[in-house]
Amino acid sequence: METVKSLKDIEKLEKNRISGNPEINNSTITFKGDNNILYCEGNVKLVNAKFTFNGNNSIVYLSSALNSQYSFNLVIYNDSTFFIGREGNMSSPININIQENQNVLIGSEVTISSGVNIRTADIYPIYENESKERINYARSVFIGDHVWLGHLAYISKGVRIGSGAIIGNNSSVQDYSHVPSNSLVIGNPAKIAETDVFYVTNFLAHHKAESSLDTKDYKSDVFIYEVLTQETLDFDKIDQILKDLDVDSRLEFIQKLFVRNKRKNRFSIR
Repeated sequence: METVKSLKDIEKLEKNRISGNPEINNSTITFKGDNNILYCEGNVKLVNAKFTFNGNNSIVYLSSALNSQYSFNLVIYNDSTFFIGREGNMSSPININIQENQNVLIGSEVTISSGVNIRTADIYPIYENESKERINYARSVFIGDHVWLGHLAYISKGVRIGSGAIIGNNSSVQDYSHVPSNSLVIGNPAKIAETDVFYVTNFLAHHKAESSLDTKDYKSDVFIYEVLTQETLDFDKIDQILKDLDVDSRLEFIQKLFVRNKRKNRFSIR
């Protein structure tokens, strides 16, 4: 087992690696397996974070976040990938659990509120009485760009959330659900409450009456997403490609398809 609590500990790693120079404050990265990668772009701050690699050949990619910090409790097992895009707005605690060789991909400029939980699998298999067949298979989770995950939202296995979507506070997005872009879902189980809506990250708490009046409308279409044949990515194909690649090839694939690809509608869902 290898443990990192400071930049000096990174130099001691032998069977795993951390790329970049993250700021590490009261945080622990634990490697219980081999050949894992934690990749940190510039301006990555780990504050009260706990990252646990409980297996082999997995990668966690943290993009630059100038105005936020990573305070995740993240557990990842074998042959899995976690990616989060740039300029996320994150409030702790946030729990992410990636099991059974699955992936979690999160786009850029995503708001993840306190108490959010994201999982790719249940902790135990469930079987149907008569057939004895398993009914709760693990599946990867995909979350698009400019998505707002509300306070205490639960994102279950196989969920796909299109860019511009809003998940309401205390909402539970059930297994294998698809949330269209620019929709608002609320409840347990989460159901679509509004379609054709968008949000902007204009923090309202300090607004005076006259400031609130200025928010009555918004003139731009910048946060309205659509599915375009030549632009929107196929989540199923991405998931399979990631599962077929070794860990170093996955890093190259992530940088090509998610980091350098800045097309607006790449993660749209109709």
